[in-house]
Amino acid sequence: MSPRSILLIFCTLVLNGGAQLLLRSAALRGADPSKPVTLLTSPMFAAGVVAYGVSVLTWLAVLKRVPLTVATPFVALVYVIVPLAAKVCFGDVLTWRMLGGMAMVAAGVVLVAQR
Repeated sequence: MSPRSILLIFCTLVLNGGAQLLLRSAALRGADPSKPVTLLTSPMFAAGVVAYGVSVLTWLAVLKRVPLTVATPFVALVYVIVPLAAKVCFGDVLTWRMLGGMAMVAAGVVLVAQR
């Protein structure tokens, strides 16, 4: 895989994970899908939606360069990055079971990345 492809995958992960964190932050600050006006007035919600949109564009750039069977497992790293970031940002609880699952996801990505 080329350095550019790796950079695009990294950007996709950061944008996707960042979007999830931004949306969580918006929800904690009152953004409520049952009250659409709260979504329209939430900068965190808007930033989260934009981050998701840009992550789709970077993902398309990845898929143009990397076979789907190789690229997709890297996106699974979001299941490692987001819970760790949520622990830091929001104080979310991480159990040993969750950490074990995250370690397995990371090990799976390493196995797939090796050719």
